Amino acid sequence: MKAASATHCSQAAGSLGAALLAIGIVLITHPHTNWAADVTRFVQKLGLNPQSNWVHSLTEKISRIGPGRTTLFGIVAIAYGVLEATEAYGLWRARRWGEWLTVLATSLLFIPELWELTKSASLLKVGALLANAAVVAYLIWRLRSPRRTAGAAPGPPSAGRE
Repeated sequence: MKAASATHCSQAAGSLGAALLAIGIVLITHPHTNWAADVTRFVQKLGLNPQSNWVHSLTEKISRIGPGRTTLFGIVAIAYGVLEATEAYGLWRARRWGEWLTVLATSLLFIPELWELTKSASLLKVGALLANAAVVAYLIWRLRSPRRTAGAAPGPPSAGRE
């Protein structure tokens, strides 16, 4: 990866990691919070209609999440946040393992995508799965392709930076 590209990737992964860590901590420390009411208030502050179908559907689903699942979601958010923060560090330091963590983190998105497809298939869900598969395949192809010389088209950082 070019230095600027790696910097932007590491900043994005680091920001996502920090956000997920914060969300995870909030979910774990507030398992009995009425998140549906909080979402409704947030939607109102945005100037949207909280009685609209999509908001009502969302708050209904959120209200069915119990404290145990809220804690589980918090733990998952923290774990994924740690993964993203570690990935950010690896990309920032131009380490090859950071690039492989990017492949891993992107591949983990297959889990919710496949789960959603088991509940109901749609063109959008299949498209998201195919797009994600294409991204993972491209990342793996880039990592496995031979190293390029300095001044050539951008590629992964030089060997020896494990």
